[in-house]
Amino acid sequence: MARRLVERGVPYVTINYQGWDTHKRHFETMNRKLPELDAGLSSLLQELRDRGLLESTVVWLCGEFGRTPNVQWDAPWNGGRGHHGACFSALVAGGGFKGGQVIGASDAMGMEVAARPVYPRDLLSSIYELLGIDPEAPLPNPKGMEVCVLPAKEEGAESGGRLREIMP
Repeated sequence: MARRLVERGVPYVTINYQGWDTHKRHFETMNRKLPELDAGLSSLLQELRDRGLLESTVVWLCGEFGRTPNVQWDAPWNGGRGHHGACFSALVAGGGFKGGQVIGASDAMGMEVAARPVYPRDLLSSIYELLGIDPEAPLPNPKGMEVCVLPAKEEGAESGGRLREIMP
């Protein structure tokens, strides 16, 4: 379905695949959801590539947090894992991103960033750039307010910079 929308020129497609909030029975849920995600994502990427659309289509997959490395085995959690915002993963493909690369690393427990932190601003500004959108460009505003595509980096805000390692 997403491929058909892209073929017809729809500029932005969002697919929301819910059910990842695994505070309870994490492993049971992942044993079901991960194969479903893998099949759907690999099929989408293959179809886009086969039709010559992958290089002009950004595919972005992520959540807003990771999971704690600690498992809560006692009831009612029964193998659940809590939220962990300090360290999580994202996937980008197509749209000019170089494939087969890993940027950044966590420590051995997946609790802290160990190398090359990537912040939401870094990812968004990289995607915008590949789409031909200047992240610092002003947005039209009927009230004359100064609003940019991506808000200005606040003083002291963290950033590792755009993802030049995987950009052309």
